[in-house]
Amino acid sequence: MKRSVWLALVSVHALVAAVAACSAVPADARIGILAPDDSEQGFGPVADYLDHRCGSLDCHGQTSRNFRVWGCEGMRLSPTDVPQCSRNLGGTATTPDEHQATYRSLVALEPAVMSAVVAGHGAHPELLTFVRKARGIESHKGGSLITPGDFQDRCITSWLAGQTDLDEAGVSSCRSAISFPTFPGLDASTE
Repeated sequence: MKRSVWLALVSVHALVAAVAACSAVPADARIGILAPDDSEQGFGPVADYLDHRCGSLDCHGQTSRNFRVWGCEGMRLSPTDVPQCSRNLGGTATTPDEHQATYRSLVALEPAVMSAVVAGHGAHPELLTFVRKARGIESHKGGSLITPGDFQDRCITSWLAGQTDLDEAGVSSCRSAISFPTFPGLDASTE
């Protein structure tokens, strides 16, 4: 057999094998992400905290950001909802759909890293960029927002560990964290 014919046969076999390998994957196949609880009970308090702390229209409450936070203190899903939580001022509470939009945005930032943190039951949350930025470990336009171990940090890390900090009275780290001021450098007495 001539060398050129032999090379042509090998090339055809390689092409057939490549096509067969590619066609074995279903078109609707999804890559799984091991992610924390997305329920209203598990993530709702975290989403409310993120909306309060990070969701203003000049921070993550805008579509130009890679991490987007939806809620009553910033960007809304419905064009008829105003960025206001107070009903007296024409606002409405953050909706479960807005919590889910925030959840998808956060989990999709670093899916492989998120999977590793969740698989480790939240043991190393600092692997996630959003935690490093919030803690001030990595450069963040908003500055250092949380301190490891404070209510704000426990709100996030308890969720990443698979058990959002909720007690029987409905008081949690997330609810306590909402009492923190929105902007860095202010303490609760100045707001």
